[in-house]
Amino acid sequence: MKKVFVPALLLTVLVAAGCGSKKSINIDPSEKGSDKVMYENALKYINKDPEKARLLFKEIMQLYPDSAYANKGKLGIADSYFREGDSSSLVMAAAEYQEYASLFPYSPDAVYARNQIGMCYYKQMRKPERDQTSTFSAIKAFEIVIQQYPGTNEAEEAKKKINECRQNLATHYFQIGYYDYVMKSFTGAIARFKQVMDEYPDFARNDKLFYYTGKTYLAMEDLDSALSFFQRLVGNYAKSKYARKSQHLIATINRRLAAKKEPPKPAELDKSLK
Repeated sequence: MKKVFVPALLLTVLVAAGCGSKKSINIDPSEKGSDKVMYENALKYINKDPEKARLLFKEIMQLYPDSAYANKGKLGIADSYFREGDSSSLVMAAAEYQEYASLFPYSPDAVYARNQIGMCYYKQMRKPERDQTSTFSAIKAFEIVIQQYPGTNEAEEAKKKINECRQNLATHYFQIGYYDYVMKSFTGAIARFKQVMDEYPDFARNDKLFYYTGKTYLAMEDLDSALSFFQRLVGNYAKSKYARKSQHLIATINRRLAAKKEPPKPAELDKSLK
């Protein structure tokens, strides 16, 4: 019993020191055994007690370094961090998944590890009005999955996640443009709106984007450009709530443009000749 208890105690101290855990994690001797038995026991804890699962995975790697379960234990450690879900744990999980994918690039689980790297960043993705660093990192990670493992289920899921990330980024830049519009910084607003159009043509709210682009040009007295965007909105998004507003603005702009083209009245012409 003494030989079993000492390494478990040492691992308890190491895990507590490395993860900043406030609770003491112990492995009951009955939970030990063959590499397979320990791995199965670790899986039982991975959701309800990730730290204990992590302790068992680490012990498998130490006691059975040449076992196939040692490799699985490396992935299990990453999963245990991922299950915890807080920001610092997700950072640790991404590092563990990255290390696994680098060490075992031809493993059947390598595609899973690569996809999980993306999921670690995806879960840290912030709302459009906040910093988007994690969103960019998620896209890069998912693109690697698509490039290295085309045709897999993970690649298909990665495409969906990339689309979600892109929508978040498009909304982020649109909101910056909208803020510029509200603050009457019209040049800045147009620059951001065009960025969304150029980089995110699949933006789900193009109707709203076209409407405020038109409104910005209207505020700048660029009637032709404003008219163009309102017409695009009505033509492509007839059922949008912004289409009806755009129709009224189109009529207003057309009247103004027509007034500019009207020849001067005779009385006004006589005055101009004097």
